[in-house]
Amino acid sequence: MPQKYKTALQPLEPSQCPSLHPRQVKLPPPPPPPAAQEAHKSLPVTKAPFVAVTGPAGAFMVELLIYNGAPFKDHWAYWVRSHVHPDIGVLIHAAGDVKNGFNLEFKRSHDFRSTGNRRTKRVPLQWVGKEYFNEKLMLNDGKYKLDHVPVCFFEASAYKVKAPGKTLNAVDDKVYALGRYPFFLLSE
Repeated sequence: MPQKYKTALQPLEPSQCPSLHPRQVKLPPPPPPPAAQEAHKSLPVTKAPFVAVTGPAGAFMVELLIYNGAPFKDHWAYWVRSHVHPDIGVLIHAAGDVKNGFNLEFKRSHDFRSTGNRRTKRVPLQWVGKEYFNEKLMLNDGKYKLDHVPVCFFEASAYKVKAPGKTLNAVDDKVYALGRYPFFLLSE
């Protein structure tokens, strides 16, 4: 039997078979970390749609309002402006907090000129036909009203989208992982 072949009873030397000994296998170096610019790239900015300044007769302009929520996520709302003034209309948004959950609100005859409720950005989305709105009910005859009930087809459509529920567990919430209980339940 030639010398380079060994029987099953004779152990191989580490130098004869490096694949059996990972300490002797040279691995390639890890790839370099991403460049600082690549690591902090922001999301691509989406351009606002082009919307004509004037729409069809009787149509309502629907806009997206964006409020700066720093240090949290921004707050978004829909705005349906009245035919009387672009700063008077219906503000449709989810109000609440992560502990208690959110509800959809309709702020009727909301006037940005008097509330000081300044948005960061106002994005025109589309003109929507008058058949989907009831201006008299939407604007509550010109009187401010906080409402939770839709009064027209457009609001009913927005109402179908459920507002976010409770997402923060309070101290008194009784949510336990399997096999883990608070110490006060274990002590007598």
